[in-house]
Amino acid sequence: MMTQKEAVYALMAGKKIDTIINGWEPFRLVFDEIIIGCNPPAKEGETTSVDCWGVTFRYEEGQPGGMPSEEVLACDYITEWKEQLKVPDVDQWDVHWESAWAQRDAAHADDKIAMSFLPCGVFEEAHHILGFEEALVDFLVEPEDMHDLVDALFEHKMKCVKRQMEGWKPDGFLIHDDWGSKENLLLPPDVWREYFKEGYRKIFQYIHEHGSFVMLHSDSHNELIAADMEEIGVDIWQGALPSVDIAGLEAKLPGKMLFMGGFDAGVIDRVDTTEEDIRMEVCRACKEYLPGGKYIPCITYGAPGSIYPGIDDKITKVIHELQENGLQNI
Repeated sequence: MMTQKEAVYALMAGKKIDTIINGWEPFRLVFDEIIIGCNPPAKEGETTSVDCWGVTFRYEEGQPGGMPSEEVLACDYITEWKEQLKVPDVDQWDVHWESAWAQRDAAHADDKIAMSFLPCGVFEEAHHILGFEEALVDFLVEPEDMHDLVDALFEHKMKCVKRQMEGWKPDGFLIHDDWGSKENLLLPPDVWREYFKEGYRKIFQYIHEHGSFVMLHSDSHNELIAADMEEIGVDIWQGALPSVDIAGLEAKLPGKMLFMGGFDAGVIDRVDTTEEDIRMEVCRACKEYLPGGKYIPCITYGAPGSIYPGIDDKITKVIHELQENGLQNI
């Protein structure tokens, strides 16, 4: 039987595999100084942090992560972004790679795929900077300034990718960018294509040219742009929602893009979730999506773990049982 790591690479190559890939099990995230420089954590005893673009994040008790402040914006008006924002120059950062090397080597020793982690995408950073509603309006009514800002954000993202590639050569890049809700995109598909398609194409092309692969986390209803995602070089769409026709896209899309996700977090990651709830949802998704040959069973979050303790362990246990017993025995 293939190892989990072997199965990932085989599936990306369009080959059949003799096992079920168990969510995040084959992957190991590496936390380097680029990530920390872009998204510094809150200091001990503090409830806010500021990212490299000047966005303030608030950490509230009982919340799984920080949320960008709508009261303290990095930029008040898109037409003044060049005056109000200080564009971070990643090339000037004094980065030490020893920790990343050690994490990468430990991942390889455990037969894991060492992944770069870039958790805030270009669309996300734009609406963090300007405020959510303001940014959505500006994409439509202030296209010139929004294009300039988006171009600057893409330039920054490319520099991050290049420094990581030169610094410790990740096996793959996990890049986040959520473009929609559970039911639709937040921008019309043509607007998304106008602002984001070519910028991401250039970054993904660079990653492929240097021998790594692209895992894009986007737990959004991206069905209308799924073909675009495959075209520009997404190897694994991580966070694919069950509201998306995953099985239909597996059959329809001509390329090899994989779908990693499919579990409804609202069903299986709750305070009152039972083991039977988890088993039913995992088995439903595996029955529906595994026959298409492009599916990695996983909860839709953009990193390992769950909101409520122990949920991810129970999911992993069910998938291990499916590995041993097969779908036909469900």
